Amino acid sequence: MKKAKLFGSLTLLSGVALTLAACGNNSNSKVDNPTKNFKSATPKKAVKKGGTVSVALESDTPFTGIFLNELSDTQNDSDAMAPANEALFDTDDIYQINDKGPATLKLDNDNKTATIKIKNGVKWSDGKQVTAKDVEYSYEIIANKATKSSRYTDSLQNIVGMSEYHDGKSNTISGIEMPDGENGRTVVIHFKEMKPGMKFSGNGYFWEAAAPYHYLKDVPFDKLQSSDQVRKKPLFFGPYKMSKVVRGQAV
Repeated sequence: MKKAKLFGSLTLLSGVALTLAACGNNSNSKVDNPTKNFKSATPKKAVKKGGTVSVALESDTPFTGIFLNELSDTQNDSDAMAPANEALFDTDDIYQINDKGPATLKLDNDNKTATIKIKNGVKWSDGKQVTAKDVEYSYEIIANKATKSSRYTDSLQNIVGMSEYHDGKSNTISGIEMPDGENGRTVVIHFKEMKPGMKFSGNGYFWEAAAPYHYLKDVPFDKLQSSDQVRKKPLFFGPYKMSKVVRGQAV
């Protein structure tokens, strides 16, 4: 199969050092040191603002171009959106969640809750503040059968009301509260039981991303994956944004 190539452009500076090595095993031949003409460091030059680095990603499978955490399944999609895509939480060296990220996390074992507070000034790439509804909406996307998301797991069913929403028995997820309203910045998640690993990133018991509700709310769940809002003009709250997307080819 001919490999498909994905080309991307990011606005930053990059220096690349290449080291070549050669060896010979003919004892009768005189072989010079193959590295003697190579410098150990690249020349220092004045730093310029701006610039472009192009990156090629090779894959034996098609580039799907699904740029929404709740629906994305492939590594190429993740790699392409990585510079723009940011998680809610930051972690230390052992992946324990700390308070340095876009949002903070407080676990309450007695009340079986996790309180997420989004920091003021954390904004989508269209300038809108990330809100409590954006966090809650990401759970709706995952749990709604119409989206066909593969992210719905047994671990997430530990959230109160998650199973009922998934099965169509409820229009809301009862265990996710927004005490300051949808436009507030606080979310309280109620669990059936607490787990020791909840203080670490990747534990699977709560989602660590948000989805731009104001941008996606008018797209039916069954049309979300194929929509331009996901495929062509996605929003993120990371340090970069996607400026141009050619479906199935380039970012």
